[in-house]
Amino acid sequence: MKSILEKLYYGEISPCSLPSPTTKRYKDASIEVEQIKAEILAKYPSSNEVIERFEDAIHITAACEGLQDFERGFRLGAEFILALMNE
Repeated sequence: MKSILEKLYYGEISPCSLPSPTTKRYKDASIEVEQIKAEILAKYPSSNEVIERFEDAIHITAACEGLQDFERGFRLGAEFILALMNE
């Protein structure tokens, strides 16, 4: 059995490619986003390019937040391990 470090090294673990959340709250929010987008396009048909730019910017900020959250979580886990080892 491979260690977690071996799996990470060989690309078998890729935290950034994990599937999207499957909670009801997430699904409902995703549906609402699409409904809002459809409403905006219905009222302002020429706004598609602006909406696409907005969505791109949102995805970039979400990716940055995800990376930062991952780093914080990883550091926190390491701090817990160090604290346990020092006791």
